[in-house]
Amino acid sequence: MALSSIEIFNLSFLPRSGFKGGGTLSAMQARGLTFENQPNRAFRQDDGTLCLVLAATEVFLLGSLGGNNTRLEELETTWHIEDAKGSYLMPRCHTHAWFALEGDRVPEMLAKLCAVDFRPSVFGDLSIAQTSVARLNSIVLRADLEKRRIYHLLADSTCSSYMLACLKDAAEEFGGRVKDAERLLS
Repeated sequence: MALSSIEIFNLSFLPRSGFKGGGTLSAMQARGLTFENQPNRAFRQDDGTLCLVLAATEVFLLGSLGGNNTRLEELETTWHIEDAKGSYLMPRCHTHAWFALEGDRVPEMLAKLCAVDFRPSVFGDLSIAQTSVARLNSIVLRADLEKRRIYHLLADSTCSSYMLACLKDAAEEFGGRVKDAERLLS
């Protein structure tokens, strides 16, 4: 179902994490994550977690929107440097704010803030762009929920108020507004 307006959701309360280093991809596969060595691509996990492969040496994990984040918590709490095999924990809850954008005009809105073409015909489901949005280094992921087209935006958490203000300003002409995250999660 397409929305004619744009809805902005702050998902920064949800868990997210990451791992980096030369052995990261093999270490994550050994721990049960399923993905391919394909940078700038995301992979859905059975529990709803999203595994973003940012590079051959880095993954960023977004917790499940459904609330089952046991696996993500386990990956973080059971990691030990002595058995990491070239993979280092990069907790992301305190480094990256997480926003979700929904609405059929999101690509037009993002065009006001970023030079990447996010039209659905160009930027498909599970695509990732590591780019600048509103002059901040950001990660943009498209991860659809059933028939709902959702764009996730991850940016420096110290600038989350600035990013939210930029998103609200850019969405204003499209009738955009911030909505309670429960609307997206239900």
